Amino acid sequence: MVHIIRLHIITSLFSLLLLNSCNKKDSFFIEGDLRCVNAATAYLLKMNEYGKMVILDSAEIHGGEFRFRGKVEHPAMYHVQIGKGRLIDVFVENSDISIKGSVMLPDEIKVTGSNSFDELIVLQKELQNIRNKKNTTLIKLTNARKQKKYKLAKTLEIQYNHYTDTLLLTTGQFVANNPTSVSAAYFVCTLTETFDINRLKEIILLFDPSIRDSEYVRFLNDELILGQKLSVNSPAPDFVLPTSSGDTVRLSDYAGKYLLLRFWASWSKTGSERNRALRQIYEKYKPEGLEILSVSLDKREDEWRSGIKRDSMTWRQASDLLYWESPVSKHYRVQRIPHEVLIDPDGIIIATNPRRHLLDAKLASIFGF
Repeated sequence: MVHIIRLHIITSLFSLLLLNSCNKKDSFFIEGDLRCVNAATAYLLKMNEYGKMVILDSAEIHGGEFRFRGKVEHPAMYHVQIGKGRLIDVFVENSDISIKGSVMLPDEIKVTGSNSFDELIVLQKELQNIRNKKNTTLIKLTNARKQKKYKLAKTLEIQYNHYTDTLLLTTGQFVANNPTSVSAAYFVCTLTETFDINRLKEIILLFDPSIRDSEYVRFLNDELILGQKLSVNSPAPDFVLPTSSGDTVRLSDYAGKYLLLRFWASWSKTGSERNRALRQIYEKYKPEGLEILSVSLDKREDEWRSGIKRDSMTWRQASDLLYWESPVSKHYRVQRIPHEVLIDPDGIIIATNPRRHLLDAKLASIFGF
């Protein structure tokens, strides 16, 4: 029954897109009408390839109303910001788009007129629905284990893992029915933060060639190529970087040793917390042959060195101070930090972004304790 309902939603949306396809425009017009606005200016923003929000346009606000006009080659995710307020997501396509509501109730602001945005909402709701079910099942699973109900726990564990496959199946069905959906490609891009890119390969190959030049399909195809090179059991790419000591380091310098290669930056709070946790791991396994090499994505040397001192990192530090433009970070598909790669003595990748308990278990199996 669940699959029938999903198929009905997807089919209905697809029919709606067909009806609207004959009314396409060659430019977009965003009309905002918001209540409780104190700001004088609205901004149209878009995230660049390095994860930074860039202002593309601005418009004066009169009585809560503002306007943006422009043209996009392919639909894309943009954001509207009122003054310094919270960002409003708008998947922009060449159509008349309306933004209505109150800045005091950002979750209730309605964006209409973009079929691409409607598609994205369908997928995001399905994702949230699956996440809710996973969280509920996880609570039940935890309680079953505490109560030593092992048979029930095994059933719940299978159910919990099944939700992951359900998300992939549902997304694949949607893309199969909407192969020219750029917003679906955007949604699949967001899934790369959860899934290894190779698990998304079958979905990515479903996209129609007509949208291969969209930024999201290009990103996914590039990730597939890099993912094949950087998958587990593949050789780790060598590189040369300046170190905080004034010399240079190569990945090949660690031949014969287990190496945890990690990408971080002084401005990343999560990365700083992870650094403190890694100190314990380093102290435990360094005598057995584990090495850690941190590669910073900082832009300023003083901030980089300050971060090293703050987090009391005693292992080797390297950086070209090129921020997200660092060639090394691109070679290793670093999309967010911290990013970690565990490499064996032969230079082969044996784990990518292992969580703390998984890293502990992996190292314990390697070193025998």
